[in-house]
Amino acid sequence: MDIFTIFLQRYDPLCNNYLAGYWSHVPYDLMRKRPHPRANSIAWNLWHIARCEDAGVNRFVVDGSQVLDDGEWMERMDLPWRHHGTEMSMAEVDELDQRIDLSALQKYSRAVQARSRAIVKTLEMDDLDAEIDKERLRQIMVNEGLAHSNAEGFIKNYLGWSKGKCLMTFALTHSWQHVGEMEVLASLLGIEFG
Repeated sequence: MDIFTIFLQRYDPLCNNYLAGYWSHVPYDLMRKRPHPRANSIAWNLWHIARCEDAGVNRFVVDGSQVLDDGEWMERMDLPWRHHGTEMSMAEVDELDQRIDLSALQKYSRAVQARSRAIVKTLEMDDLDAEIDKERLRQIMVNEGLAHSNAEGFIKNYLGWSKGKCLMTFALTHSWQHVGEMEVLASLLGIEFG
């Protein structure tokens, strides 16, 4: 079995069932709501998942450009942020919820997923062994603006990660974690999936 086949066994259900389910079952007004003052919204989670995957796969796994930069997605989504949202304040989450163009976010998410699939098709097992070095992490987190704050903490956390760990984390396990969070948010908002 090759990497692509193994990857798709978890990636296809994530994208085609779970994430797609939020787009088809949750009205935009409920996507923007935070059901508790200390909780994020479904919209924020969908944006955060896409941003982490875009940067994680395109910058950490391969040395490519982010989808964000290839299609003027910041302007299309009406957002001023390059970072991935970790450590945003609740006021910033509220701002994102109010201003994000959700239709553009859905298109951005799909473009990120298509790029990830294309990249994974090209990978060999040996490609995934290389570790991300400190200077590359600094370039991505600080110079390219992926870290909202605490860039040094992110650099320290990701130091020594292999490209394989980056792929599996940013395209799979991280996203699945937020799917669980969104299921709780949906429940609190009274959303039932048929």
